[in-house]
Amino acid sequence: MESLGKLGLDLFHLAAQVVNFLIIGWVIYRFLLKPLLATMQARREKIAEGLADAERAKAALDDAARERDRILQEASAEAFRLLQNAREEAERLRAASLERAGHDAERMVEEARGVMALERQDMEKAVQGLSLRLSGRILEKVVQGLFSEEERAGIVARGVERIGKADVS
Repeated sequence: MESLGKLGLDLFHLAAQVVNFLIIGWVIYRFLLKPLLATMQARREKIAEGLADAERAKAALDDAARERDRILQEASAEAFRLLQNAREEAERLRAASLERAGHDAERMVEEARGVMALERQDMEKAVQGLSLRLSGRILEKVVQGLFSEEERAGIVARGVERIGKADVS
């Protein structure tokens, strides 16, 4: 015992530290390591289950691929037959459509010409009205500083009236 004292060790403190170490070790094992190991085991089982599911899915996928290939071959043969029928029908419809399209195009051109003539008339009227308003504003600006309010109103009214008559003729 004395030899421990010479080394600076106290037997009571050494025993207390050993007991503390054992208690901490037991707490870590009980509340940390044991649940961790259980979780790891559960993960291993899930991974194994996932691998088994993947194998089953791969087998099902292979079966589905074989079935798909068979269906595609049948569909290809049916599509070829339908395509031949469609080509014959398309040729018949094309000839009829070309004839109708020629008549429709002529009718549409005539309608468009009529619409363009009406739009041109509307546009000419709009331009005349706009030029009349602009002329009135210009005349107002020109006579603004030269005449009184009454004289200016009379001059602008006569000017707009004359410009309107000139546009009509």
